[in-house]
Amino acid sequence: MSMIDIACWIDVLRVLVSLSFLSASSWYDYKFREVSNRMWVLFAPIGFTLTLLQYYMEYSAEKNSAIFVFWILSLTVTTGISLLLFYAGFFGGADAKALICLSITNPIYPRFSPARFNVMMPIFPLAVLINAVLASAMLVPVIFCYNMIRYVRFKGAMFRGLEHEARWKKALVFITGIKIDLEKLQGDSHYIPLEYLTEEKNGEIIRHLKVSLRLEEEDIKELEGLNGQIWVTPGLPFLIFVTIGFIVAIFFGDFTAWLMNLMLVF
Repeated sequence: MSMIDIACWIDVLRVLVSLSFLSASSWYDYKFREVSNRMWVLFAPIGFTLTLLQYYMEYSAEKNSAIFVFWILSLTVTTGISLLLFYAGFFGGADAKALICLSITNPIYPRFSPARFNVMMPIFPLAVLINAVLASAMLVPVIFCYNMIRYVRFKGAMFRGLEHEARWKKALVFITGIKIDLEKLQGDSHYIPLEYLTEEKNGEIIRHLKVSLRLEEEDIKELEGLNGQIWVTPGLPFLIFVTIGFIVAIFFGDFTAWLMNLMLVF
């Protein structure tokens, strides 16, 4: 067996290792809403060792050092974007670490990937990120259809007590949130409140919609004096969509290229 053949098998192993760690971290994130740093402490060195071994074999056989340059480029760009999104509040720490580990383990498309010759985003972890964002956006039409059914059922009285809020806020909440009983929210981190309360000088409690999706402990406590149903958004862990985006990227590439090709066909 030649060095290139061995490198191809290592390529497959790197993908299987990445998928295993992503799947496990997704489960932990969904079940406990946190992922232990031990996951990434294991993922990163294993991925680094396999990638270094494969690329060294390919360099020895083909004398092509460009692959190391692209590895560094992928790691640098992915790390920069991941940290930027994390500090901007769009990412959790586990999401950023997952993408950084991916840039260590799978900086470019695997050799066996049928999509590697037809992509717009050659940096594989960024293709995974694009797919993850678009996959999470698929929840919007599902939530919209669900709320339309409830809107007809309750004859439009879904924003009772929130009539004073701006229409754009109501529209945004309508496509990203659902209404649940307040009791269901207590102790359940699978939902993120989209409402908060303020107290007027005369003691009147006013309900408000909020468009920020950041969950804070005081948000739930502020709603304790409220009865009935409130608006929330399902808090599915983004790591689940990262895992979906990873699988899609392997077999189909990034959604951007797929959509562009679809538009060209039509």
